[in-house]
Amino acid sequence: MQSVIVASFGSADDSIRANIFDRLAAEIKEHFPKFEVRQAFTSNFMIRKLARRGVLIRTPAEEVAKLRAEGFRRIIILPTHLTAGEEFDNKIKPCEAPDVEIIPPLMSEPLDDKILATILDCFKPTPEEDLILVGHGSPHRHNPIYERLQRLTGGRIHIGVIEDTDTPNFDDVVRRLRTSRARNVLLAPLLFNGGVHVDKDIAGGWFDKLSFLGYKVRVIRDGLGSFERFRTLYIKNLEERIGIEGCNLGGRLRHENK
Repeated sequence: MQSVIVASFGSADDSIRANIFDRLAAEIKEHFPKFEVRQAFTSNFMIRKLARRGVLIRTPAEEVAKLRAEGFRRIIILPTHLTAGEEFDNKIKPCEAPDVEIIPPLMSEPLDDKILATILDCFKPTPEEDLILVGHGSPHRHNPIYERLQRLTGGRIHIGVIEDTDTPNFDDVVRRLRTSRARNVLLAPLLFNGGVHVDKDIAGGWFDKLSFLGYKVRVIRDGLGSFERFRTLYIKNLEERIGIEGCNLGGRLRHENK
């Protein structure tokens, strides 16, 4: 018996869970029908908030324990966290065991060029716009993947993070905008799902500050997980790890040809 746990930070927004997390889980089940597909959240805050509403979602460690008790002997954890930050290190990585395989986050070194190409295919600036991609960042440690991504993007694509104590922060992005002489910008989340961070920090704080500086700002609120072409990266990641074992080849081909 084999299982895949889709592990996410989490969201209390019903529409986000249905349109992003549940959809990804369903797509994985379609492509790997021999695998049981479960979901887990790493955010204890989200888990408690949902529990008060009668929605039960476990942590990755709790879901691993439940699957073992049910007789599963191979468990694969697929994180939707884009980078290996605190949540991955503290909530997912400790689950690794002989019967538990953990797939690295999509944006891990070496960074695959197709990930950047897919992101740019989701968020398409006009010829007049510079693109700003805003990730979460960390208040406790810097993740060099953002700098690596910036080196790959070129002069009119700017990577930033929400956390002021991390880099590249808002001031770093503004310096790059001045170098590129941009006046119009497209602001988009470098996040798997949107929610509060988009509403408060990106479409709120970053939008307001850029507008105050005189930039004409357009905002995309949808997280990357909203886009089928981005979710496909997770399917392909699983295929590379699992091979064709248990794979619905017809479903895979239909998915890739969409």
